[in-house]
Amino acid sequence: MADLTSSAPAIDYTSKDFEGFRQSMLDHAARVYPEWSGRNTADFGVLLVNLFAYMGDILSYYQDAAAKEAFLETATQRSSVLAHAATLGYTPAAADSATGTVTFVTEATQTTDVIIPTGTQVTTAFITSLDAPLTFELDEAVTVPAQGGSVTARVTEGATAGSQSLTMNAGTATETLILVDSLGTSTGTENQALSLPSSPALVDSVRVFVGSEPPVEWHVTENLLTAGPTDHVFTLSSSDTGVVTITFGDGTLGAIPDLDVPISAAYRVGGGARGNIDANQIIDISVGIAGVYIASSSAMTGGREVESTESIRTNAPKAFRAQDRAVTLRDFEDLALAVPGNAKAKAVGAHYSSITIAVVGADNAVPSDDQLTATARYVQDRTLTGVYVDVVPGTLVGVNIGLSAAPVVLGIYSNFRASEVVLAAQKALQDLLSSQRSTFGQRIPASKIYALLDAIPGVEYVTIPLLARADGQQTGAQDIICRDWEIPVAGQIYITADGGQ
Repeated sequence: MADLTSSAPAIDYTSKDFEGFRQSMLDHAARVYPEWSGRNTADFGVLLVNLFAYMGDILSYYQDAAAKEAFLETATQRSSVLAHAATLGYTPAAADSATGTVTFVTEATQTTDVIIPTGTQVTTAFITSLDAPLTFELDEAVTVPAQGGSVTARVTEGATAGSQSLTMNAGTATETLILVDSLGTSTGTENQALSLPSSPALVDSVRVFVGSEPPVEWHVTENLLTAGPTDHVFTLSSSDTGVVTITFGDGTLGAIPDLDVPISAAYRVGGGARGNIDANQIIDISVGIAGVYIASSSAMTGGREVESTESIRTNAPKAFRAQDRAVTLRDFEDLALAVPGNAKAKAVGAHYSSITIAVVGADNAVPSDDQLTATARYVQDRTLTGVYVDVVPGTLVGVNIGLSAAPVVLGIYSNFRASEVVLAAQKALQDLLSSQRSTFGQRIPASKIYALLDAIPGVEYVTIPLLARADGQQTGAQDIICRDWEIPVAGQIYITADGGQ
């Protein structure tokens, strides 16, 4: 019997680009059409091969791109990452607004008390980078005493959206008017999705009303899988640009709003780190109130961006692993990271009846007392009976490299510009000690600094007279060793060049 395997064509299943497809087709053509030997690019057959190879390259790219979205580690689209997070039961942190206080004072000529209603807007001066002033709203109504009296009130960054008034509890003692945006009318179909007209909308502020006589408030749920066919619930999702979408049920998992019933939403827009401003930056009342002015304002804090895609990619598996309970030290760290505002966490403890968790915010920011309290409460509720949890700010340890009188010396080759090499060295050290690369309990060997600087193009040799913790003895070059609750950050860095242009 003839050996059929010897004549079987070899198929390269790894061919996924233009050159691979082209060569595979030409090899196949040589076997099928041995009389066709022309390989000139002007040959019509070669033209067809190139055309099909080009199309195969494009299709292969889309196949690879689609395959990447199927895994949390490789997904590039935020929508894919959010879908993976939902599968793991992880809810990404929404944007939050900065808060603080404003002090109102009446004019000396004002003879009566002045009532400032809830929602009164106050603003900063014009901010060029935003092309607008920042707006804050009064959290509750206050009364400012007459003739120079003052009162301090709490304000929150953002503005109430909406152009229509909706009456709730009409004809009762609790009748109230709510400012809403109309989202249209119900189509009576399953899984209706409606987007809020204004953005970036604060997810935590969204309220949805169905109907008008009287309106019925529906309530948000994290997952429609837990809803029944008559439950008046909806879910919320936020896009990369802050557009919030409301999704109703399908009649089995969550009720469907009746056909042609009006749907409206009350919500606020704003939030983010932009609201974190210094004291006395709020200076105006948007709609002037006679006889009263702003005397001062505190620093506004607590503004937080929506959780980044990379943060979700990191934290979602940790939340799934912890399963909402703390047993091991790693569980305590994972739960602490589930609290919005915490970027890094390290749990330490000699025994499991007393655990201390060190945390820092984004860019190694020191967390506020409220943040520490919220973290401690969240983790404590998920620990075993008898375990005490203490949450403290992580300690930032400055790393000094070189001295003013004795800087790091970089020997520069004669064909390199010295200033550019020194700038590259400073950037490399800053990057090494950046918040993105630094961690709790990190050790930085002196050899790593030498290797980092020596690898910079143009560097012939490196001399480091000082490498030390900022809180340690400032002599010699030794490894930087941080304790479990410490994070290294850039301290004083002095570099000079020897040679070069």
